[in-house]
Amino acid sequence: MVTKTILGPDGNPIARRDLTQEVAAPQLAGVRAMWDESVASGLSPQRLANILREVVRGDLHMYLKLAEELEERDAHYGSVLGTRKRAVSGIIPVVDAASTKVVPAKVVDAVTRLLEDPTLPDLTEALMDGIAKGFSMVEIMWGEQDGMFWPTQYLWRDPSFFTFDLASRTQIRLAKLGEIEGVELPRAKFIAHVPQLKSGIPIRGGVARTVAWLYMFKHFSIKDWAGFLDVYGMPIRVGKYHPSATSDEKRALMRAVAGIAADAAAIIPDSMMIEFIEAKHSGEAPYESMAHYCDEQISRIVLGQTLTSQHGGSGGLALGKIHNEVRLDIRTSDARQLGKTINRDLIAWFVSLNFGVGVPVPRVVYPTPKAEDIAVLSTALGTLVPLGLEVAQDDVREKLGIATPTAGAKLLKATTGSGDPPPMNAGTEKLIRQAVNSVLHHKEGCACGCQQLALNRQHTPDLLDTLAEDASADWEPLVSPMVKQVQALAARCTTYEEFMDGINELQGGMDTDALQTSLAHATAKARGLGLTTDEIDG
Repeated sequence: MVTKTILGPDGNPIARRDLTQEVAAPQLAGVRAMWDESVASGLSPQRLANILREVVRGDLHMYLKLAEELEERDAHYGSVLGTRKRAVSGIIPVVDAASTKVVPAKVVDAVTRLLEDPTLPDLTEALMDGIAKGFSMVEIMWGEQDGMFWPTQYLWRDPSFFTFDLASRTQIRLAKLGEIEGVELPRAKFIAHVPQLKSGIPIRGGVARTVAWLYMFKHFSIKDWAGFLDVYGMPIRVGKYHPSATSDEKRALMRAVAGIAADAAAIIPDSMMIEFIEAKHSGEAPYESMAHYCDEQISRIVLGQTLTSQHGGSGGLALGKIHNEVRLDIRTSDARQLGKTINRDLIAWFVSLNFGVGVPVPRVVYPTPKAEDIAVLSTALGTLVPLGLEVAQDDVREKLGIATPTAGAKLLKATTGSGDPPPMNAGTEKLIRQAVNSVLHHKEGCACGCQQLALNRQHTPDLLDTLAEDASADWEPLVSPMVKQVQALAARCTTYEEFMDGINELQGGMDTDALQTSLAHATAKARGLGLTTDEIDG
């Protein structure tokens, strides 16, 4: 419960008003001005080199604005970066059960409730902005409810509102006019996510630093491509005039040739003509290849591969599935680092503000289970477990994504082999009935003469068909004794060969009395109606 004196995880007091007031709100003027200027427009190698040089020296503003524009101006980069962000923002964080052994139940319940906030995925995606820029900042707005402090809003803050200390260049500080190093961040107010994509200072770790060069070269190529198409994309128009044409006629022809591209219409005298010559060129290839090359490099930088974001050739789908494993590795790393940030800047403060200093804090994780091939796993277990391999149920449940059943839940159970045979599915029942039919028609001395009667007939039903339908109306009780014998045999057998051997042994002792009696009655009715033996057998 909230006390009069609020302490942080380090035991130092925190002012209540600091938790509820905005700290890094944008301003009309100053270092946190909300008016942006374009950096990507007119970007040149010299200007980009200067921007990247200055950002390492502590001037972050131009670089962070450029990183923001890259996502807007390059469709491919924006797409693959969004894919990587959503790969983690779609994961639902949970409390790690192993970390709750010494944590009071009320603390676990409170943290679980905190994770159920519907705005938490938005917080996750805002923090994943650090993948591009090297770091991301979210301000927490706290409020009191039911005697506890709860986050009421998670406000994404423009990274350009912050800077780093000059000594280590790793401590994030709030930018302030007149302070070259900014000022220290208020405690319990910010979630600072710094992805460790590479070793070194955070501002050099974002993918935007490398993508900026590819963006520039790609758009140089696209600009040249557009200029090429502007000149050679349309056929060359050649006007021809008669040697006796006057100057006025020549000028009129020139105006017609020049204006026909835009107007698609022109009038000229009979003595003149306009000829369209298609441009023979293959200039698109180098420009298009350069653009595709840059897109592939951007995919490698952001996703770690290219085949799930590019059109693959032969075998592209299979290779894409293999490369998806690389993306899973990246997602797992992103989720692990994000969990570390959430535990440090949100969960630890939430517990200390509400339950006091020194109370054990549960650990929050973003689970990223590896997809398992259920068919392969089931086959392996079905083969190895009977041979003596001991496998824990919890391990199998984890791989299959099946939760441990709660008390009183209705369970699927395996058959025990005792009592009545287990119920059959339609496929198994059909196979057993085919086996029974085979036994009946190959049993030595069988005099039923059925020959499947009219089951295979394809003509219009006649008197014999009617008799056959009457005789087979009660087929279930007639074959039930035989089916039970075959079903019991199937329950006892462990291999197909053992089952077939048992079928052969059953042939001489199957209970067919009821079936033979029914067939005898049907035969007698048929002969009483005057049907011949050939008609009955056929």
